[in-house]
Amino acid sequence: MSAVQHNHEEDHGHHHKETFMTKYIFSQDHKMISKQYLITGLFMGIIGIAMSLMFRLQLAWPEKSFGIFEVLLGKWAPDGVMDPNVYLALVTIHGTIMVFFVLTAGLSGTFSNLLIPLQIGARDMASGLLNMISFWLLCSIQCNNDYLSFCRSRACSSWMDNLSSTKRTCTRLNPGREWE
Repeated sequence: MSAVQHNHEEDHGHHHKETFMTKYIFSQDHKMISKQYLITGLFMGIIGIAMSLMFRLQLAWPEKSFGIFEVLLGKWAPDGVMDPNVYLALVTIHGTIMVFFVLTAGLSGTFSNLLIPLQIGARDMASGLLNMISFWLLCSIQCNNDYLSFCRSRACSSWMDNLSSTKRTCTRLNPGREWE
């Protein structure tokens, strides 16, 4: 046995101390990024389910006033009855959230980041920085989607608006033909 003691801090001088921000928020570790995708998918799933409950309540009892609508939707649900444009916006945003942010990002992002490196025997993803950037782009796109959907002066600029503008354009181009 050797009487010489090694200083392990000197041997591992290239490692940096991880803070909360580098370990949990801006992590490049595939396991942590998969947890971020999972938590984001669950959170967005809860928001999507809440939207689904709101428009299903309105659909089930169209003339009934719901106080929760006034609290959650404010001026877009006067007297607790949802505006038709807000109803269309909720249905559209619900579908967008459930497909793009729950199914695609929540499930695919979680399992591909967690399982694929483990299945092929890799210690981590090939490009952790690109993986982290893709997660944060997803979050910024979701915030932008929510802002553009509800925080403007009008609640809905959904695909239904495109139908009415198409009808006006077709009527103008073909004045003798009726579009219904």
